[in-house]
Amino acid sequence: MKTLGYIVTDKKLTKIDGFVEQVNDITLADSTKPILVIGWKNAKKYSGYKSILDKSLGDNVYWTFSRSESRSDFEQDIEKFYNIIYNNILNKVNYIYIDICKLRYSKIKKLYNIIFSKDVKSIYISNNIIYIPFGGNILGLSLDVLEYCGINKDKVISKIKSNPNNIVFEDNDKNVFKIVKHLGNKKYALPYFISS
Repeated sequence: MKTLGYIVTDKKLTKIDGFVEQVNDITLADSTKPILVIGWKNAKKYSGYKSILDKSLGDNVYWTFSRSESRSDFEQDIEKFYNIIYNNILNKVNYIYIDICKLRYSKIKKLYNIIFSKDVKSIYISNNIIYIPFGGNILGLSLDVLEYCGINKDKVISKIKSNPNNIVFEDNDKNVFKIVKHLGNKKYALPYFISS
């Protein structure tokens, strides 16, 4: 998975989402992505620290108490931090549904080239929709509509999976389940969270 945010702490955390990287120094974090500093003593070291009531340390940098300082704050703030990351991505992702019945041959050929290109990409298949990342967008393609057009959906799925550059995820993957519960009706964005 690609790193979409950072948690800064000296203590090893378990059960953090795979798209969040743990580092022991803020200089190791990409400042363009959300950062959460763990521990009140650590937070006080930063010039952006104001008080225990203000959990912001600056632009896109936050802090929370360590689990031993305040377990409830720690758990709530971790959840808020994840929501910040989710919302950052959801605000950037543009979903485009593609009705294969309305496409000209040249567009169908282009779609084929996107799906079967040599670019490594994470493709998500859920509820008979294929979600394909392309150029900052997510393309959605209905397997039911493909079937209606006379294209066997099982063959399409098999062909997609046979491309070694396609990393295919479905709802039964444990990483998918954890992320989808946060995305709600915007699960089309999942390829951005789970891509390598």
